[in-house]
Amino acid sequence: MEKMLTNKDIEEAKKISLLFSVISEESKMMVISYLSALRDKEIADSKKKEKLQEV
Repeated sequence: MEKMLTNKDIEEAKKISLLFSVISEESKMMVISYLSALRDKEIADSKKKEKLQEV
């Protein structure tokens, strides 16, 4: 299922793109690492929630 992008989504993406264009490579790697860890945590939390709902 595809989600339609809102104007707010597009504006936020433009801001993120601008931020990434001006920060150092080291900072980009730190941001990517943080976002990856955040995504992993969200996946783990959702799996934990699924297990609790099964009981």
